[in-house]
Amino acid sequence: MILNSIIDCIGNTPVIELKDDLIPKGKRLYLKLEYFNPNFSVKDRTAYGLVKAALDNGKLKEGGILIESTSGNLGKSLCMLGAALKFKVIIVVDPKISPSILNWYEAYGAHVDMVKEPAENGGFQQARINRVKELLEKYPNAYWPNQYDNPDNPYYHYNTTAKEIMKLPTSSVIGAISTGGHLCGVGKLVKEKSPNTKVIACDVKGSAVFDNFFKPYLINGVGLSWRGENTDISVIDKVSISNDQEAISMCNLLAKEHGVMVGGSGGLVVLTALAWLKNSDCDSAVAIIPDTGINYLDQIYNKAWRDEKGITLLNRTNIENIINKKVFSTPKEKILI
Repeated sequence: MILNSIIDCIGNTPVIELKDDLIPKGKRLYLKLEYFNPNFSVKDRTAYGLVKAALDNGKLKEGGILIESTSGNLGKSLCMLGAALKFKVIIVVDPKISPSILNWYEAYGAHVDMVKEPAENGGFQQARINRVKELLEKYPNAYWPNQYDNPDNPYYHYNTTAKEIMKLPTSSVIGAISTGGHLCGVGKLVKEKSPNTKVIACDVKGSAVFDNFFKPYLINGVGLSWRGENTDISVIDKVSISNDQEAISMCNLLAKEHGVMVGGSGGLVVLTALAWLKNSDCDSAVAIIPDTGINYLDQIYNKAWRDEKGITLLNRTNIENIINKKVFSTPKEKILI
């Protein structure tokens, strides 16, 4: 098949079945590998949904300026689209970002603006948002996609990603929460078409999306220091919180024992999916894997980095014990705690 442009490579990502002793007998776990998008993450879908809507409604034009805050993956996707569709991109980042991703932005011709200090309330994520607002004053005609609150984000996943997932033989969908865009967009269609299918959100300890406090954490692509408007708790049945060590350990197990190298959010999702299969009557689940571990070879897959951050990898027995004891709550229960 010959496609018209790199944009046509977005979507229709593959699904594999994970075979592992951690999966209860008679149950099945499918991994939807979003790192088969051009920039190796689900954010290619999100970025294109946001950009397409802005081009359609005139908020963004060829030669215009787009400004966004991102922890990494969305920035790569927006930079690619800027190069392909001929608009300028300014990405606001923070020091947690991988140097290789910064090089990625520059390769696409984007301008990088880095905040140096976290906000007093809200950490680096809020500091980035504050900087975006400053830049919008400098460039009043620029477009801010605002992935956190823009309904074009979940709407695009509702119309695309969700339809792919609905074709799978599954009774549960598990995904990471950050902006809420991809999981809640998927969840909306799932609940409309198959109300008995469970939608499970996972988050990292330290995120304030479901808990009432924020504390810095290590893994990227999941969590926020607040809850964005795109997090629609009405389509989420259960929530589970895991810490950095658990997620990073799961990532390393998948790489070493299955040849599947995922980002920290992917480790979080697989750990949660295994726990859900173990602790519920669900017979099958699809785990949405947001991105690739290639982005984090110098971090979560690097022993020196892990040692510096105080992360010791859990072995298979440790992971199994955690899976057996994992707690699931309703979103409202988490928010009220």
